[in-house]
This record gives sequence, C-alpha cells and structure tokens, in this order.
Amino acid sequence: MSRQNLISAVVGDDIVAAAIQSINDAKASLPFLINLSATERKKFRKMGPKSVDYVNDNLTGANQFPNSLPSDFPRTEFAKDVALINKLYPLLVASQAFTEGLNDTILALGSDAMKGGDEVYGFLKLAAKTDANAKALVEQIGRRYQRNTKKPKENQ
Repeated sequence: MSRQNLISAVVGDDIVAAAIQSINDAKASLPFLINLSATERKKFRKMGPKSVDYVNDNLTGANQFPNSLPSDFPRTEFAKDVALINKLYPLLVASQAFTEGLNDTILALGSDAMKGGDEVYGFLKLAAKTDANAKALVEQIGRRYQRNTKKPKENQ
C-alpha cells in the first residue's frame, strides 16, 4: 500500500516570522487600505480585470475632452483613483496567487496528515485490544467522530 505524501517540507519559525513581518510591513506601507463589511461589499459596483481598461479609457477621454465633463466633475480625484487602481491591481494578483498557494499547500498537507492519522488510528485500535493505555488514547481520539444522538427536548 503506497502512502500519500503530497508535501514534504520543513520551515523554520524564523522564516514564518519573517514572512509575517513582510506581510505586516506591506500592510503598513498602504495605510489607506480598508476592510468592508459583507453588506458594504454588496452595495458597491464591482470592478474586474476588464474594467481596468474601461476606467483607463474613460480617464483618457476625461483628459482629452475636459470640456465635455460638467465643471464640478472631480477629474483630479478620478485620475488619482485610476492611478491607484493601476498600482494596486498587480499587488492584488500577486497576493491572490500567494494566498492560493498557501490554501492549496495547507489542503494537501491536511490530506497527508488526515490519511496518516487514519492509518495511525487503525494501528492504535489494534494495539488497544491488548494495551489499556492505547485503549484510553483510542477512546480519546474516537470522541472526535462521536455524534450527539440525543435530540434536544422541546419546550412544552
């Protein structure tokens, strides 16, 4: 029987600490970043990758034909927003790729660990037939999979 081992690596605490510090430094260098609630996210118009070109083209139009815009249109602020989107979008793509790599690696590691844990649990169950200490541990491990079969009492 072949054993699954999708990931085999060791990372030092210093590497993890340095990576976390780099992430925190990046966040600190962008102090204007905000966090929206789920409700707030729903109410805003969304912008995807194709929309970047849309707003860039509109900025070009605003700059080439300023007399076509109302006098109170905040062209300078619009230009700042578009410029910032163009700077931040590559960071978003890079951070999403990083996050996806972390998620996929943790998923694979979790699968490796669960399969290994299942194998160990099977061996421990066999050992528990003759070893009281192993039996206590098997019972402890088995609690993770126990279902609560009692139905809650209804208020009468």
